[in-house]
Amino acid sequence: MEDLRKAITRQLCQFAQANLVSEEVCLSEETRLAEAGVDSFALIELLLFVERTFGIAVPESHLTRENLASLASLARCIAELTGDQAIASQPPR
Repeated sequence: MEDLRKAITRQLCQFAQANLVSEEVCLSEETRLAEAGVDSFALIELLLFVERTFGIAVPESHLTRENLASLASLARCIAELTGDQAIASQPPR
């Protein structure tokens, strides 16, 4: 699960740096998104990227201040959802 979270974080950082913040902003996985200038419209773009890239829609119940605080927190949320989805799709033994 840790490798999955790291891979998700890396992709989120690359997307956000290229598409959501100005060139002057150095965005890391722990950067507070609001402090980096990520507004509600940019968050929607980020969530659409998540859907396209990982094939998962983040449920409204998971769109919390904590999960959207940084790219690392969003990656943890996505990794948990992806893991839950993979577990749910496994056939019973």
